[in-house]
Amino acid sequence: MKRHPRLVALVCAHAALHTLSCAAPYEEEGEPIDLAAEAVLGPAEGTASSLDIASWNIEWFGDTSNGPSDETLQLQNARDVISGADMDIWGVAEIVSTAQFNSLKSQLPGYSGFLANDAAVTGGSGSYSATEQKVGILYKSSVATLQSAKVILTASDYDFAGRPPLEVKLSVTLGGVTDSVVVIVLHAKATSDNASWQRRQNASNALKSYLDTSYPTGKVFVVGDWNDDVDTSITPMKPSPYQNFVSDSLGYTFVTKALTDAGISSTTGYPDLIDHHLVTNDLNASYVSGSVKVYPADSFIPSYGTTTSDHFPVFSRYTWSGGGGGGSAQVILNEICANEPGSNTAGEFIEIVNVGGTSASIGGWTLSDATGVRHTFAAGTTLAAGKAIAVFGGASAIPAGLANAVACSSGTLGLGNGSEQVCLKDGGGGVKDCFTYTNALSGTDGVSMNRSPDGGPNGTFVLHNAVGAGSSSAGKRASGAAW
Repeated sequence: MKRHPRLVALVCAHAALHTLSCAAPYEEEGEPIDLAAEAVLGPAEGTASSLDIASWNIEWFGDTSNGPSDETLQLQNARDVISGADMDIWGVAEIVSTAQFNSLKSQLPGYSGFLANDAAVTGGSGSYSATEQKVGILYKSSVATLQSAKVILTASDYDFAGRPPLEVKLSVTLGGVTDSVVVIVLHAKATSDNASWQRRQNASNALKSYLDTSYPTGKVFVVGDWNDDVDTSITPMKPSPYQNFVSDSLGYTFVTKALTDAGISSTTGYPDLIDHHLVTNDLNASYVSGSVKVYPADSFIPSYGTTTSDHFPVFSRYTWSGGGGGGSAQVILNEICANEPGSNTAGEFIEIVNVGGTSASIGGWTLSDATGVRHTFAAGTTLAAGKAIAVFGGASAIPAGLANAVACSSGTLGLGNGSEQVCLKDGGGGVKDCFTYTNALSGTDGVSMNRSPDGGPNGTFVLHNAVGAGSSSAGKRASGAAW
């Protein structure tokens, strides 16, 4: 009777992890062991009711000159970790070989994904070469579908060590509820010298400015290898280069800071936590308390640090109710018609939609442009969950029978046909949503700009005729159906 040493070790480690007794596996006389069928995977962490997020730097994955020397074993171990953990979305870093990544993906039934240099990624091939370390994403196709992907912050390429972040917009469906999320995967500059710290801080400032401007509301995850901690820096006598995010507690939360505070490391040989999950405040309320963890893959993979990676996976989980996160109200700008049909400016309109789970009291809320406030919603105005209201430049342009529309309180919206910013603010002046458009979206007479997907809080604005029927759909879905 022959025993396979790796299988024995995996079984024993897995049993120890669950405080079970461990007996050596065996085979019937003449019956060969099927390693693919009998390989022991790690403990599952994902759940059917939560959105489960993972990040992992898989050290020099697929590079035959660096990192683990046995590429076949590294791939097998990576497959076992990802399959066993059962997480919904993985942001991965330090992937060198596209072929090796595709081989990994092919051994993960139910997962789709790509690297930053993939043809599906806008700007990716110009930012990442075939031999560079790349960031990428894997996601369960039963949970998420791809909306768009692009490489961002390329102007800060040097500060990101030649690895600008990958931004992926996904439509997520759980429990019959669909909503959009943004996943940004990054791999920051490494090492603890002062120059590297400065580059990390520069990159952090660029990232925060981008997020503040692009996603003042919405569900955004930023995950990956940040190569520094969030309490103090790994660089001696320096603050965390990510203090700008830590200080903005109303806008962002490092859910991984709990691990930092507990003194937990995310690598095999370094004392600090340098792999993090940052979320916007629209997600923080949905965070499953206590779910963040460093996954102990070395508990079931022998010689993990030399065969697999010098980083451990990091996990966090989130409740899922769509729209406003946790069932709360969330009102967004959904459609803007700046270039009215003909020359009657009364035909300009702004449509807002409550994509959250509860009614929103919007009395006293305002719509404004760069000039100032153009409309103030009347006291007592409410917007039910899943409903829309359109504000027109003048009452004469409101289509007959359109009940969920009002005329602008100032008498005009005054939207420019060039570059303009439209903001929705609450009664206290707090920004609920803002969007800056250019002539590319406002230069066609009578054609509005609309979020794609329609009603998606993280959707990109496109010309209406690219997302729905006709040139506009004030107070209605892009398809023309009622909200």
